[in-house]
Amino acid sequence: MLLSKIALTHSIHKGLSNPRDVLKALPGFAMKPFVYSPFALKKAALTRLLFELFKENLREGDMDFLQGRWLKLEVSDVGLALQFSCGPKREVLIRQHGQSDACIRGDLKSFIFLAARKEDPDTLFFQRSLVIEGDTNLGLEVKNLMDALDLDSLPPEITFGIRCGAEYMNSFC
Repeated sequence: MLLSKIALTHSIHKGLSNPRDVLKALPGFAMKPFVYSPFALKKAALTRLLFELFKENLREGDMDFLQGRWLKLEVSDVGLALQFSCGPKREVLIRQHGQSDACIRGDLKSFIFLAARKEDPDTLFFQRSLVIEGDTNLGLEVKNLMDALDLDSLPPEITFGIRCGAEYMNSFC
């Protein structure tokens, strides 16, 4: 938290004196504690979150296509990159480094808009806001899996966080 306050203060003095610029920069600053937290903490939090998001898909085998394959998600503007897979017991696997089969890269706003259904996934990819590299079929399967998620079936605190983040970014970023 202290690092975020220091970074925000430093950025304001570097040229973010316009309040609109400060509001635009806040989501990136808000992500810093997560980005700089130890990998074990990120892994624990994301494993639980992803299990909640995809528990039906995991149980029904809809994510078996990820077994033995790794997808890297890279949020380029905040410096976050993690790799995801599905284990043999249909569990979520997360790692920080290693060879990935495919990579989906984009900025935080694009990923939040994708999660909140604020922007059509195909539009985000067509506009190159999100980019798939490597095994594009794997990337497209994951995109389709994410697109099929019913936001209203998620726990309300997750839905609330996603929708609030999207509204904030739509208004200020």
